[in-house]
Amino acid sequence: MNSAKVDGGSSGATRGQALRSSVHLELPIQEYLFSDADLKTVKQAMRTLAQRCMRRYDVSYDFGPPAPALGPRSLMDRRYGLTDEQLARTSGYHLGDRDPRTHPATPPVPPVGEALTVLSGKERPVEVNGVKVPAHGCAGEAEKKIAGSGRLGSGDLAQGLNGRSFLATKADRRVTKVFRAWSECMKGKGFSYPDPLSVMDDKRFQGRTPVPEEKKVATADVACKGRTNVVGVWFGVETAYQKSLIAKNASALGAALEAKESQLAAAAAVNSTE
Repeated sequence: MNSAKVDGGSSGATRGQALRSSVHLELPIQEYLFSDADLKTVKQAMRTLAQRCMRRYDVSYDFGPPAPALGPRSLMDRRYGLTDEQLARTSGYHLGDRDPRTHPATPPVPPVGEALTVLSGKERPVEVNGVKVPAHGCAGEAEKKIAGSGRLGSGDLAQGLNGRSFLATKADRRVTKVFRAWSECMKGKGFSYPDPLSVMDDKRFQGRTPVPEEKKVATADVACKGRTNVVGVWFGVETAYQKSLIAKNASALGAALEAKESQLAAAAAVNSTE
């Protein structure tokens, strides 16, 4: 993912670098979080390891195809609301060809019998075809080979700081000031909303497909974000806030980064053999 960063200084964060789209922006905390691509790498390796493990028991299970890429395109895609002008015109606040409402994923058939026993380790017997089932089954074995004794994926600290910075900066006076400017811009276009996030909660826009009024509002929303620089200001303020949080939690986050890199290296090694 390409990153775009701004100075975290107070004056720069107030004005903000002029930014219209958020999808390719990268906040400092994202270094410690697993991206969608990272998670895809890990899931692929977990599936491969689980399948290899199950073959030891002469038990097969169809995991089904990998889940399609649905939802926001990145962590930042909808963090500050809708910022994609083209998508606003065609899909309103819906997600176009990535919308789970119109492109539902088909879950795999749940394992039963020996497949359930071997995969989860939750069912008796503890042996299948004369081979002892590991604790937590083949799924647990696969996770241990990727994450060791740690937690698979992003840790609680990084996720918590990510959520904390969002909530704190949403209430920051520099951000609320630009919210008011955005709201005035929207009023000038005939729409009344207090801030750029409330518009996405409009009950009229929660259906399976976008309605005409939704597209009009969404197009105005993106235009007003560009005119008032909502993305630039909010991103600048949150970048500075996260840098401060990271400095205060440097040791623990350093360990989290090492765990992330170790998991991705282990997953990549598994995937390279397929």
